Amino acid sequence: MIIALIGKDQFSKDQQIDKFLSDSLGDRKDDPLAKQIVYATDTNIPSVAGLIMESCGAVSMFAPEQAVVVRKADAMKADETKALARWLKDAPDCKLLLDFDELRATTELYKILQKIGKIEKFEEPKQYKMQEWIASNIPAHFGKPIEPGASQYLADALGTNTKLVCEEVEKVLTYKPDTPKITLELVKMLVMPQREIPPYEILNFFGMRDSVGYTRKLHEILYGGGDAIRIVNALYGHAVDLLNYLSLTSEKHMGSEEAAQTLGKNYFMFCKQGNAAECCRRWGKPLLCRVIRRLADLNYEFKSSSWTVTSQELALAALVVR
Repeated sequence: MIIALIGKDQFSKDQQIDKFLSDSLGDRKDDPLAKQIVYATDTNIPSVAGLIMESCGAVSMFAPEQAVVVRKADAMKADETKALARWLKDAPDCKLLLDFDELRATTELYKILQKIGKIEKFEEPKQYKMQEWIASNIPAHFGKPIEPGASQYLADALGTNTKLVCEEVEKVLTYKPDTPKITLELVKMLVMPQREIPPYEILNFFGMRDSVGYTRKLHEILYGGGDAIRIVNALYGHAVDLLNYLSLTSEKHMGSEEAAQTLGKNYFMFCKQGNAAECCRRWGKPLLCRVIRRLADLNYEFKSSSWTVTSQELALAALVVR
């Protein structure tokens, strides 16, 4: 059995590796002599290819051969990759799993693996799909439901690193194992943003033209160390999404779910929780076009000249407070 995993979805690959070991070794899965985990990035290994060939031929006292897992296999040097390809060409009878972040289909190793083994691809979800990935995978993995707001926060805070998301949720549940569900309040308290996250909390206030909520949240973000340019970019993106949604539903007569899917938006977050239809009604097409132009101007002005926080706050507040 020879398997190659290709992609950066580490969470799914870890699950597949665990399945590979269970299928290969059965009750012997926990026998350290029955398996060999090799990291191709380990500088203490003289030859990764040589170690793979040696380990695949080794015999433990309980199993006729070892199951060999090679992590970060794309870190192997070119000459080692060629040596491994030559060895695999004869289709050796072994239990071998190779874990690649990337492996081009044009390489000799890829072609041989495709011929004599099995190639499985595990690409990270796109950022706009990450909330949906969390909502479907995290409850199944941990046995606890997750609030839509919590999955959206994790997606914004952690990006597309699926393994990191899993580790952070595990940390949350270690802190509060008796929680009946994973809530937005819980993840905001325990998970710190590890990427630049758009200040999405202001978007609903902006979309609904709620001047009180918008100005309060704007003040909180700016005087809490937030970046005005990030706010401008987030508002610009949201306004463009609303304009496109309005065009799809009013001019092309799409339903709300179809329009959200066309835009690559999560239906619940954008249409239900985000009140997209009501936001479009409150803004209207002419005003949305005007505010989009103004946000583009503010983006340039904030970047090209010095603005105090107060002046930035007044300029951004003027978008909604009329």
